[in-house]
Amino acid sequence: MIGMLFHGPEVFDTGWAARLMTVFPGARYMLAGTMSRTALFDSGLQGVETPGTMCSPAAQALATDCGVILLATCSKSTEAGLTLGKIVAQKLENAQPFIQAECTGMVYAVHAGNCSPDVAAALQALGFAQTDSPEASIDTWHEGARLYRRMRTAQRGDYVLVDGIFIGKAQGGEVVLATEGRRIVEVRGVDVKEHGLEKIERFGGVDLASAKLASTAQLRSDAVDARISMSDGQGVVFIDHAGMHVYELARECAGAVTVGDDTTAVTADILRRFGVPVIGVVSRQMFIPRRMRSRSSARAETATWCWLSFKATGRSSEMPRQAF
Repeated sequence: MIGMLFHGPEVFDTGWAARLMTVFPGARYMLAGTMSRTALFDSGLQGVETPGTMCSPAAQALATDCGVILLATCSKSTEAGLTLGKIVAQKLENAQPFIQAECTGMVYAVHAGNCSPDVAAALQALGFAQTDSPEASIDTWHEGARLYRRMRTAQRGDYVLVDGIFIGKAQGGEVVLATEGRRIVEVRGVDVKEHGLEKIERFGGVDLASAKLASTAQLRSDAVDARISMSDGQGVVFIDHAGMHVYELARECAGAVTVGDDTTAVTADILRRFGVPVIGVVSRQMFIPRRMRSRSSARAETATWCWLSFKATGRSSEMPRQAF
């Protein structure tokens, strides 16, 4: 059986996930990460597992009962996508063939094992051409008590993420992070958002050698129609800097109170799809995605999103305002 692993929202937003599922029926389908789950929901596709793990653990889970792993991505560049795929393949403990279909550039690469004629023919029928698997490795080194890691695929203005948590925007050129133990103590080449680093530390820090470092030009396309499925839940949930858990709560609540800029943005973007109102406690500098500011969308009017902005003192600096 083929294990098909989807990574990134673009593979759903562009329709490639649906095309690949049609060409490979009967496969075991799985979604890597948490950021893409909204894209999966909007696509309406069924039968895709959502364990909420990063790419490597998800691939390892598929490897337990699948003879072939097929990673489907639609990355910001072919180079960045294939580099990710090669690193994931190198981490696999099993010896299954590992193939990647990179929809940006319409290429596929065999990162491990051999690609069967049937799989190759199916990919080529969709317009994919085979390319070489790149040389790729995680670039780390030690200086005293610090572990350093370099990422070269970030472009100026890209969002930089560590294990799915946004830590700032790339300045252009290479990005370098350093840790002492599990604490990030140095970041180069990034306009840092301190709140992101605080969130990582709050969740127990990071194993820099094995963490997923990623950069993307946008977290999600603004030109996406949100799918609406009204919730019939009850009660109000409190979400404190843990927006990744919102899907487990979406069907069970009638409202939510959130703490944190990123948590509020993520939670409101998801819960508006279920008609669930959100009150968020955020900073004055919070960025509101364009797709969540539109007043013209009838879909947006299915939910009310308000927020409270607090200064460092904790005193209220603004009255609640309605975003929709």
